[in-house]
Amino acid sequence: MAAGVNSTNKHEMKRKMYSESPASRERIQQFKEVLLQLSARLISIQADEIDREINRALRRAAEFCGFDRIFLMEFSGDLTSTRVIHAYAAPGWPQPKATSTTDDIPWLIKKITTGNTVVLPRLPDDLPKGALADRDRCIREGIRSAVAVPFKVAGAIRGGMVINYLRNRADLPDDLVAQLRHLGEILGSALERKSATVRIDQFRKFEDLLSEVSATYINLPPAEIEQVGRNDFGRLSRLLGVDRCMLYLVGDDKRFHKWESLFSWWPEEDDDTIRAVDKLEQRDPHWFDNMQYLYEKWSKGKTVQFTRLEELPEEAARMKRLYAAYGVKSGISFPLLAGGEIIGALSITTTRSHRSWPQDVVPKLRLFGQVFANALERKKSEESLRGAFSEIKQLKERLEADYTYLREESNLEHDFRDIVGNSAALKQILVKVKQVAPTDVTVLLLGETGTGKGLIARAIHNASRRKSRPLVQVNCAALSPHLIESELFGHEKGAFTGAHSRRVGRFETANGTTLFLDEIGELPLELQAKLLRVLQDGEFERVGGTTTIRTAVRVIAATNRDLEKEVEAGRFRRDLWYRLTVFPIFVPPLRDRLEDIPLFLSFFVEKYGKWIGKKFDTISQKTINALKAYSWPGNIRELENIIERAVITSPEGHLRIELPAQERSQLKTKSLADLERQHILRVLEETAWIINGPRGAARQLGLKHSTLRSRMQKLGIRRPPRVKKS
Repeated sequence: MAAGVNSTNKHEMKRKMYSESPASRERIQQFKEVLLQLSARLISIQADEIDREINRALRRAAEFCGFDRIFLMEFSGDLTSTRVIHAYAAPGWPQPKATSTTDDIPWLIKKITTGNTVVLPRLPDDLPKGALADRDRCIREGIRSAVAVPFKVAGAIRGGMVINYLRNRADLPDDLVAQLRHLGEILGSALERKSATVRIDQFRKFEDLLSEVSATYINLPPAEIEQVGRNDFGRLSRLLGVDRCMLYLVGDDKRFHKWESLFSWWPEEDDDTIRAVDKLEQRDPHWFDNMQYLYEKWSKGKTVQFTRLEELPEEAARMKRLYAAYGVKSGISFPLLAGGEIIGALSITTTRSHRSWPQDVVPKLRLFGQVFANALERKKSEESLRGAFSEIKQLKERLEADYTYLREESNLEHDFRDIVGNSAALKQILVKVKQVAPTDVTVLLLGETGTGKGLIARAIHNASRRKSRPLVQVNCAALSPHLIESELFGHEKGAFTGAHSRRVGRFETANGTTLFLDEIGELPLELQAKLLRVLQDGEFERVGGTTTIRTAVRVIAATNRDLEKEVEAGRFRRDLWYRLTVFPIFVPPLRDRLEDIPLFLSFFVEKYGKWIGKKFDTISQKTINALKAYSWPGNIRELENIIERAVITSPEGHLRIELPAQERSQLKTKSLADLERQHILRVLEETAWIINGPRGAARQLGLKHSTLRSRMQKLGIRRPPRVKKS
């Protein structure tokens, strides 16, 4: 060897000579075959077997290549934190834990996260002068040679592999390093497949939880919301792997209060810690000031999320100190809205480990919180209404409460004078219309065909901020599947055969106003994703177009289908169903509003009498009783058609109504009392013989519970012995 060649060059020449020797080439070829077998094995096994197979692969690689220890690390999405997920040490050396830290080799970690392969055959001499922490670890643990390789998945660095030689130094030829890089890629791909499987499984569980929670809160009694809510927060927290799920509520003074323990969740083993924190907060006069950063963000409708406290800005310094004192490591929080107003916020945090918040999880967390917010608001509204009715029934001399109640009744009659009826069921609907109309929340109208869902949609629009613009309507059942997309979203010239010019769709036309989508259950499955995008982001493209169009549309949808069953049958998207059921309103059939029939009769007789030029001064009670005894399968629309026909065929002054033949024959063979008894029995059986309460038979029949009991006694209706009293 020529004079003047330094020791480093000598070592490089030795590595090259070693890598070119026949024995080395044969050994490398054998290692390639081992890696080929490993790759095939990791591709074919189930995801839950990957960890076990990786451990076996690390042991086999160590035995084959002669190294003494290996660590497999995973990086966070922003490459700011690492964790060891697999580790192996040869016999005779302490077995490292899979959770061991790599914080004391910062120089090496930085090299890996920037995509560099690091070969260190002579340690600690090969380390640069600035790598003091890395040098200390090498000396402390007796590391004599090392190789560190990053691995990428889909072009992005996801982790790294660090190999240590402890007994002897190793020459580490280039061919061996190349195969170790290949090993890292194989293991990284397997870990990504496992991670993807876990994400898919978690996403499915999240969907199931969200579906179940949404269905639960629709009819959940207000008294049960606290207990069920805390339990659901626990289910959500365990699914996400977090330690705190805290609810903050807005008080009457419009300020956020500290977390509400009745609804919040934490693990049982943290009870003592939570109680200590609660006492600290109660004694802390600066609690509100310390949390001001968070409160201001929530009040502006913003989401606050962080993987590490260091990510929070300087203006959050006081909150960061408070969180650090309470052991918070990561968190995400967002405001909860009901009726267009912020009523509180949901805060989810970890105290045991850091975690990131994938973008596909954030909107579903917000949707989960929104479902709970609507339940809270419904609880508040129902308690308020129940309290007002209770005071009126008990004849308490509370002028303010009486005035509020009477004013509400008056407003309902004034604001919705185009809607006919005075039943309790209709008044409940109109109260919900007044609650939701001022907001831009999507409303779903449910009910049988012909119940007047279109009138309710128009009432919501007319009471909204958008009433100055006309209501835009689309009947999804009236258009063929290949035309509905063009009708809703428009099309560009030449987009399909017959598209001779550009067409503006209904979503574009309805920008700034309300769009009523009738029979939404008939929308083809392939268009439901496009509708979901408009509801979530306010964006769409015309058919055949590439330009994204933004629209600010308030959507009201209606259906006579059971969408939950449609979802289970795969005919309706689950995520669209969640989006539509933010504020559902059930429009009852006419048979549950029998006391409104006389009003409908007067309204339609006057309407069609004026149109035809006839007057009908009186309508017999016999006619009204016959109409009440009919089952009305076609609901209000059928009633209107029958009355229109009667006005046309009857002589002026004497209205003669003919019911369908089947029902008329039944009326001939049954007395009115029999029909009344039959109807009451049917409703009692449907309500499991529950008479009083919001889901009782009296409410369904539009009667006072005392009146219903009196009629049952008169008609000889008694509870069967097999039915338990509720």
